[in-house]
Amino acid sequence: MKRGSVSAIINLVEPWEALEPLTTSRPVGTLPFGGRYRLLDFPLSSVINAGIQNVMVTTPRSGRSVADHLRSGRDWNLDTIRGGLFTYPYNDLKLVSPEKKATLIHHYYDNTILFLKRSHSEYSVVMSTRNVGNIDLKALIRYHEERDNPVTTVYKSVDPQTLTPANTILQLTDKGMATAVVPAGKAKLKATTKKAAKNMDIYLMSTVDLIDILQEANRRGDLISLEELMKQAVIQHNANAFEYTGFYANIHDLASYYAANMAILDEDNFRALFYSSRRIYTKVKNEIPTFFAQGSQFRASLCGTGGYIEGQVDHSVIFRNVLINRGSQIKDAVIMQGTRIGAGTKIEHVVIDKNVVIGPNLVLKGRPDQPLVISKGQHIFQQAEVVSSD
Repeated sequence: MKRGSVSAIINLVEPWEALEPLTTSRPVGTLPFGGRYRLLDFPLSSVINAGIQNVMVTTPRSGRSVADHLRSGRDWNLDTIRGGLFTYPYNDLKLVSPEKKATLIHHYYDNTILFLKRSHSEYSVVMSTRNVGNIDLKALIRYHEERDNPVTTVYKSVDPQTLTPANTILQLTDKGMATAVVPAGKAKLKATTKKAAKNMDIYLMSTVDLIDILQEANRRGDLISLEELMKQAVIQHNANAFEYTGFYANIHDLASYYAANMAILDEDNFRALFYSSRRIYTKVKNEIPTFFAQGSQFRASLCGTGGYIEGQVDHSVIFRNVLINRGSQIKDAVIMQGTRIGAGTKIEHVVIDKNVVIGPNLVLKGRPDQPLVISKGQHIFQQAEVVSSD
């Protein structure tokens, strides 16, 4: 693939309310995942593995957490003279005042259009961050070039029973073309249907066509998300449908976020996601390994660097710089960076955000389908402060 022939837009303006409190101060794309990664790392790594050097990241708010994670783009080899990484904040219309919206009516996509024009690329790919996978974009581009339709979208075949109302699926013709993207609840799937085409929110088209779509949206004064515009493009043109067959997880609420982290503790899933020929890149931190004290137990779990573990950890995802004191028992949990767990505390089916302090001899327990979530920076020292979901 010719250098510079493809540009990428990674869209972080995604539904976030169902993931609160984890998304209170960060977009979905910077949610920590798998012990050391962020959700943003997966589409960004797919882009880099395909040799794409022009990357735009649209962020919903100020983008502080995005900027902190991406920095200059060096960890993804995007600190280049030509092309590189471009971030554009304040794109979530839900967070924009009515006065500001009035000024955006015919200019909402100006930044995106400017990026695409300056990229001089032949094709552009638009990706979300709430679908975890390791997709081969080179194969997607070849698939698109071999077919006549102006748009190509990506799907994962799933059991219809696993779909939720928050999911969307592709309506496919007998020839495998996508004619629409519809909510799963309105798809009217037959009871005998064994597979549904789960939409992965990845769209590939010529850059000229994408610029035309954005300019037309500006002209009409359509203040709608880029994701909705892409769904409209599928309906208007029909789309090639490219099937992704690797590990996949969709993050749309707290239960799905928890389940996705638990899923990668399965060795087959872990290897499929992280040990393919396409690496997953993230921000590098040069830290010492986690220290496991004498008498500690660590089974079927992932662990980041810089931590100190004295207690028992079973089937859990532990991020960087986590302290787990002696006598504590951690099972089926997700514990993020900088958390401190007191001696004798028992934790099960819990998601703990960054920099939380949990006192000694407490019990925190949720359910697999409804994990207990402790928001960022909380200090809990009494059992009465714990609101259990059990």
